[in-house]
Amino acid sequence: MKRSHSTERPLRHKGLSLFLAIVLLASIVLWPTSKVQAAEEAGATITSMSYFSAADGPVITKSGVGQASYGFVMPIFNGGSATWNDVAQDLGVNVKVDGKWIDIDSVGSFVYNRNWGHWNDGGFTGYWFTLSATTEIQLYSKANRVTLEYTLKFQNINKTTITAMTPTQGPEITAGFTGGAGFTYPIFNNDPAITYEAVADDLKVYVKPVNSSKWTDIDNNASSGWIYDQNFGQFTDGGGGYWFNVTESINVKLESKTSSANVVYTITFNEPVRNSYVLTPYEGTTFTADASGAIGIPLPKIDGGAPIAKELGNFVYQININGQWVDLDNSSQSGFVYSANGYNNKSDANQWGYWADHIYGLWFQPIQEDMQIRIGYPLNGQTGGSVGSNFINYTLIGNPDAPRPDVTDQEDIPIGTPSDPTIQGMNLIWQDEFAGTALDRSKWNYETGYYLNDDPNTWGWGNAELQHYTDSAQNIFLQDGKLNIRP
Repeated sequence: MKRSHSTERPLRHKGLSLFLAIVLLASIVLWPTSKVQAAEEAGATITSMSYFSAADGPVITKSGVGQASYGFVMPIFNGGSATWNDVAQDLGVNVKVDGKWIDIDSVGSFVYNRNWGHWNDGGFTGYWFTLSATTEIQLYSKANRVTLEYTLKFQNINKTTITAMTPTQGPEITAGFTGGAGFTYPIFNNDPAITYEAVADDLKVYVKPVNSSKWTDIDNNASSGWIYDQNFGQFTDGGGGYWFNVTESINVKLESKTSSANVVYTITFNEPVRNSYVLTPYEGTTFTADASGAIGIPLPKIDGGAPIAKELGNFVYQININGQWVDLDNSSQSGFVYSANGYNNKSDANQWGYWADHIYGLWFQPIQEDMQIRIGYPLNGQTGGSVGSNFINYTLIGNPDAPRPDVTDQEDIPIGTPSDPTIQGMNLIWQDEFAGTALDRSKWNYETGYYLNDDPNTWGWGNAELQHYTDSAQNIFLQDGKLNIRP
């Protein structure tokens, strides 16, 4: 489910590479009966459910051409005393069919992870659905007679082509310190009632640096460096629009595929001029952990201004361990693990990472004890340069009651071998030993390309990564009873 976006995007501190791989859409997960039973016994049951907010039920209305995507945050369970993780084993989903509630897994038109499923974003969890008709959904407790109902109303939109576009924001826009900028959709055909969905099939997006004359089509074009939901995308707030993360000033052109109608925006990124690289606190130097043990610290100002993306790699982050300053990314000494994609609630480690919300900062979780950290910057502004005393010291006040994930039930699951595929407590229901010279197409299938379908939300195969999938024999082949997948 695509939650609405702001024009500021979180920093993903990980490398991107081009993968030539193959997706094999056939898999099986074997769970020992004892483990499933133990999980059900350990989980809480639902005694009450209420809507998380007015926007999350009981009625959610969406419009679209042929179909629309819906999503809502999980309800409040047991008056707030239980989380979704606590009650997941007790929670079921029904769909109303011919006036009767039927378990969603028994309805052939619903396939998990195809047109419905779970989402997790920013610490929130919920359900998403892709629908082409108004549908009634019911969440229910398997143990108790507790239910909560949703009506997902669908309004179909007729397609049209673009004859004119008038900006509703801009067209001159200034990006923030993190490079974030955006604009709402223009008025199409001089008619404010015409929505983006009605003209989406006729709209193309082009980008170029302001000092260049060459426009680049960024739709489904990973090689351009523009990756949907990574450094550009769409948001739904205020009628919707486009957002971009830029490192230089650019022009963005929206253009009709069927007419000459277009509109050009200029997004200006003002790179700061540094007279020195002396640090000062952005706002305070003492921060207290919240109920979850999370702390967010804005990165200090450099020469009086917030840092920009290309300066992040120059910072030095250290933590005081027994009177000694240790690099934060030295996990064995610092006790912290870097988590690029946000807090991982499946790990019980102390974690840290970057956040971006008009400025850059660091987050830490779960902070249960008081600790001292410091952030430094090279005096010459160059990576690896001498920091000297150019540090800002921070005090983190811990919350001893902050939860730390329980990972005691995350041990490895044993797997069998070709000579003995049996696993104690499990029943083998499917296998393939790749004994031939080609994949058995009755068991396996290829999915190729850069995106799942024509929906931009699925580009990068839904995870915003720069990768292309192929069925080439150079990338996948059988040999000596083994399946070989080669990048």
